Amino acid sequence: MATGETAQTDKAKPLSILLIEDNPGDRRLVQEMLDECAGVPCTLHHAEQIGAAIPVLEREAIDIIILDLGLPDGSGLDTLVKTHALAPGTPIVVLSELENEALAVKAVRMGAQDFLLKSHISGPLLTRSLRYAMERRQLEEHLHRLAYHDPLTDLPNRKLFYERFARALAAGRRHRRPIALMLADLNGFKQINDSFGHHVGDELLRQMASRVVSCLRATDCVARLGGDEFIIYVSDLSDVQYAARVAQKIIDVCEVPYAIEGRSLIVPCSLGVAIYPDDGESMETLVRNADSAMYLAKGQGGGGNRFRFYQRELDQAALQRRELETELRAALANDDFILKYQPQFDLRRRRLAGVEALIRWQRNGEEVLPSQFMAALEESGLITEVGKWVLSTACGQAMRWKADGYPVKVAVNLSFAQFCDPQLTNLVADALRKSSLDAHLLELEISEDCLRDDESLATDILRQLNALGVRLALDNYRGRSLSLRDLKRFPIHSVKLDRSLIRDMTESPDDAAIARAVISVAHVFNMKGVAEGVESAGQLALLREHACDDAQGFMFAKPLAAEALSDALHAGFDTTRLQ
Repeated sequence: MATGETAQTDKAKPLSILLIEDNPGDRRLVQEMLDECAGVPCTLHHAEQIGAAIPVLEREAIDIIILDLGLPDGSGLDTLVKTHALAPGTPIVVLSELENEALAVKAVRMGAQDFLLKSHISGPLLTRSLRYAMERRQLEEHLHRLAYHDPLTDLPNRKLFYERFARALAAGRRHRRPIALMLADLNGFKQINDSFGHHVGDELLRQMASRVVSCLRATDCVARLGGDEFIIYVSDLSDVQYAARVAQKIIDVCEVPYAIEGRSLIVPCSLGVAIYPDDGESMETLVRNADSAMYLAKGQGGGGNRFRFYQRELDQAALQRRELETELRAALANDDFILKYQPQFDLRRRRLAGVEALIRWQRNGEEVLPSQFMAALEESGLITEVGKWVLSTACGQAMRWKADGYPVKVAVNLSFAQFCDPQLTNLVADALRKSSLDAHLLELEISEDCLRDDESLATDILRQLNALGVRLALDNYRGRSLSLRDLKRFPIHSVKLDRSLIRDMTESPDDAAIARAVISVAHVFNMKGVAEGVESAGQLALLREHACDDAQGFMFAKPLAAEALSDALHAGFDTTRLQ
């Protein structure tokens, strides 16, 4: 392949050759030999000594150098060393009058591509030597690229980045100029690979690499460390605010949806920044501190697209987050998670409509709410395993209630990672089969985020779930990503209003209007309107006025353990507050 590519290059562009030779006769001889080979178009430049070659090398794009070892300003292998220093990346073919095998071996070891004797040279031999020299150089460059560049994105790899960063740090020390080191990665990248295939993930990484490069100067550098993690340095900073502007620029370009295979994917980015010398003077310290800052940026919430500068207190926060992940893994292994069930009531019929399964963590004898550990579950990737446990446990409990004569619908929340899992439909079907629960007694709650990135795929997933016979609810709806008109495109049965709307609806006419509109449109599309977080009689009165179907909240009942809910089912729920 290399030979074919070289031949195509030769046909398209003449070979630019620099002959460094002080003997006019030898110069004519080389020119005549090259002219003999009409199949190798070339342009011959000439310099009589090394010093005269400098302006030629600065002016012309030289492909190869033919070098006489005996020149007025150099002799022997010293000539080769000087020429290499002037053109370190250019192949050199040595010409010599001396038939000295030891000299030839040394010349090749010192970087010459070939060693030719003037007394034995011919046109075909010279042109073949030049061609082979070019091909060897191209092979060396290819091998160097494989060794120092990421094959997927063509960015520098870890090794080359660290070499360049070491030089940048040395320059920063000499000139006393700050340097920013940044670590960035894509949130939810694993789900992209799992949902759409690794070829989509690879294209996403290529596009992100191109976007980051567009934000940097020629003196800066970005490399791919592996997976979806990138490392960047911005050298010679005029001030720290310039680093903030670059970080924000990277965040901004990553917010633009990625167009891949007809899909529009929104994949947030998190980025951490450490500054030399304030945040560390060694490469290892700066990388560690940038990683701590990135870790905290990922924990800020809001779907990603955040950057954080390193601060001393971040070390402790990052350590606590990692310790939390370790505890959560142990909690899953030791069955320290439990489910509680919050009743949902039918406002028109004034009776129990179902329950929502809510996860709790029993940590050292205390009950921990999801708000304190859900982000860590998602970030660590444990959310998929924990979600599988929630689904199985909730189905099993619902089946026990049905067996006792209380066919109660149980609602289970699906995380974004679960929804994107290609095995979701099989997992749900498996949970129903193992528990023997009727499908209509299971309701799956999904968020707007699950639907907005790829509506076509989301619709396919919902239809598969719908075909199982389970009910589907859009959770925490406020219309941030999907308009009311969008609802009709999805095969869902219920729309649950965001609790912030319910909380403020008695004080905010706008929130009350939004709630009324959502309920009305849901009814138009034969969906239920459901309110959560109901805590006051005023909220309940407005919901009745707007014909809301179902509601849940502390006004009616707090989340109950399975045994307590069983007791309530036997005793009959107190529905006086629904009157």
